[in-house]
Amino acid sequence: MENSGEQIEKLGLKLLRKNERIDLETLNRIATDFARQLKGGQMVMFFGDLGSGKTTFIRAVMQAFGVEPAQVRSPTFNIVNTYQADGKVFYHIDVYRINSDELFDLGFYDYQQSNSILFIEWAEKIIHEVQSPDFLIDLAINEDNMETRDLKIYRAGSGEAC
Repeated sequence: MENSGEQIEKLGLKLLRKNERIDLETLNRIATDFARQLKGGQMVMFFGDLGSGKTTFIRAVMQAFGVEPAQVRSPTFNIVNTYQADGKVFYHIDVYRINSDELFDLGFYDYQQSNSILFIEWAEKIIHEVQSPDFLIDLAINEDNMETRDLKIYRAGSGEAC
């Protein structure tokens, strides 16, 4: 598999934000700010290793839309969790255990509607199946301080920083 930098470059995504060594509180604040950019019909892909903060970021986004944080859990075993808020349907998808051939069986392409927002964890596995995500969020555990995260947010085309 290609490294994430090469994959992102091929998609033509633009770096909007880069933060290093951020704590949990800062990560949650950034996610809350990011939620303001989600209007519907968008796909947000997440790159990052286990424990890097993908679900934590999504939980903070969903809380900004009024969803109780305890309801937002990793869809590792369910594969897809669905939330409804603010007239939108949010699909939180974990593709860690599936391959690109199984996307059709999962109904992945049916989730993309004008009032839906897709959050896709472990997107590295299916990135070659997607035309262009609206956003890509790359999270990593900081090597110098395991309690902090490094974050990059990319957007298709041009856009405002978040």
